[in-house]
Order: sequence, then C-alpha cells, then structure tokens
Amino acid sequence: MEEKIEEVVKQYPVQLIGKRRIRGAILLEAKEGLFTLVHYKEGDRKLAFQERVKQELIRQGYPLVDEGIPNNSQELLTKDSMGNRWLLKRWYIGRECNLREGADIVQATGHLAKLHTLMRCPERGSEELWEDEAVSEKDLEILLERHMREMKRVYNYIRGKKKRNEMEICILNLFQKFYDQAGFANMYISEIDYHSLFAQCIRERRVYHGSYNYHNIIFQENQVITTNFDRADMGIQIVDLYDFMRKIMEKNGWDTSQGVQILDTYQKIRPLEKREAKLLYVLLLFPEKFWKQINFYYNGRKSWMSVKNYDKLLKIESQEEKRRNFLMEAKRLLF
Repeated sequence: MEEKIEEVVKQYPVQLIGKRRIRGAILLEAKEGLFTLVHYKEGDRKLAFQERVKQELIRQGYPLVDEGIPNNSQELLTKDSMGNRWLLKRWYIGRECNLREGADIVQATGHLAKLHTLMRCPERGSEELWEDEAVSEKDLEILLERHMREMKRVYNYIRGKKKRNEMEICILNLFQKFYDQAGFANMYISEIDYHSLFAQCIRERRVYHGSYNYHNIIFQENQVITTNFDRADMGIQIVDLYDFMRKIMEKNGWDTSQGVQILDTYQKIRPLEKREAKLLYVLLLFPEKFWKQINFYYNGRKSWMSVKNYDKLLKIESQEEKRRNFLMEAKRLLF
C-alpha cells in the first residue's frame, strides 16, 4: 500500500514530507500544504459536479473547501498500477464541530445558511456554463409512505410471535404513538405541494451539501471550513438543515431552547420560504430514529436481542416528551 500511495503522489505537483492514515483517507503533508488522498469509486460525472460546486463557491469568495487537485496531466483522478482511481484534495487542520457546544452549533448553523445562499449553479448563458446534470428527485412523499409500510410490517411480524423479548415488547408499546406521528407527517407533506417546491429549487438551480454533519465541519481559529461534498446535488436545501438539526437535538435531549436558537440563527441569514418551513416541520415530525431502529431489528438477526439497539429504543422513549414539546414550539414558529 505504501508503494502504491507513493506511486500516485509522484503524479502530482507536490513534494511529500509525510503521510498518515485518517478516517477514510490518507493525510499528506507536503511543502505545498496539507492534502488528503482518497480512493475514489464514484462516477466521473458525479465528481465533475462536486468540483463545479466547490469552484463556484471559490468564485464567490468562499475558498474554504476541499477542492480537488489536478495531477501533472491536469486530470482530477489518478490511476495506480492496479487500475484503482485516486483523488487528491486540499485539506485543513482544525477541530470538528462539537454538537454539545452551543457556540459551535450557532456558528455552524449560520455557516450553513450562508452556504445555502451561495450554493447555486450559475445561470444558463453565463460565461461559466454548467452542463445539465441528471437530477433525480428524492420523492419524500413516496419515501414517507414506504417507511410507514415498513413500520407496520415490523409491528405485524412481532404481534404474530408467540414469544417476545424485551425489545419486541418495547416496540409494540411505542409503535402507535410513532406510527401516528408518521401519519401526520404524511398528511402535512401532501398539503405542501412538494413536487412544485422541488421543481422551483431546480429552476433556481439550488444546490444542497447532502452530508452537512460535524465530521464535515472544521473550525480553524475564526474560520469554518466545509468538506466532503460527495452527496451534493441540486434540490431542496432544507434537507441539510434537517439532517444537521436532528442530530443536534438527539444528542442534546431535544432541548427546545436550543432548537429555537438553531431556527432563529438560520433564518436571520436565510429566511425560509413558507413551503420550506412546513417541509422542515414534516421532516422533524416523522419519527426517523424509531423507524431506523425497528428497521435494523427486522432486517437483522431476530434469534437474539441486540442490547445496543434496545438501549437506543429506551433512549428514544425517554426523550419523547421533550421531543413533543419541541415539535409543538417548532410548529408554532414554522407554520
């Protein structure tokens, strides 16, 4: 592996000083700065789009991204002797966002709002034309309906069992309240005209990050750096805020004041359009954590009980009252 890495690095205009492994990549220290070397397995078109997103951010005065570095042949991907493809990206030293630190959360939220104001494909006819991308709509209406069917399937399976363990009894006890929430989320999304909202976002060429989490947010002194645009696509940007917000709320026991602060911080920079606000509430209302845990149970080995998953279910149950309180306040603010 060491020889393979050196073989790849030689194809770049960098003078290597040292290297070490980090999560999902090789960190390279060179005279020209810090870089990460990633084994790239996705398609060329996807990579081209990600790099266009980053280059557009740089063009608008936001340079703090992990842009791809062309090799000596001015290509983004470099092959080793075995035919594996590698991507070299600029990297930064700093610390990850701490989801239990209020100041970090506020800064990262404001940063996301700023990114969303910048992350749009250039208009057609501009000097820097973007090729049309094949954007696949992630139909949230269909997705929520499917998740509800999956929840019901697990419920019916457990009800049909003659002997049930503690986890299965817990799922049965919690099922109705969370299934009802899923039903209300499904009802609200049908009132939003989701497909029209999605079409508007495509017309406006809005881009979302797709993986805006604490791993991909680096604090370096007073600067915030955004990395790993692997899932970036054109579509509804508010899914970034939902993903980021849900993780924070789960980590911090669904603290209502913290949730309200996140919403206020984001909207001071990028006010939500009415349908976006309702969609954000729908996503928060749907019991994603409960659905995930019972899905893990159903698709895994049922001959033994996972203590880890059972503990997660108990935590979901213990947080539910505070989650409901937050959802009531969020509905008041967003509707």
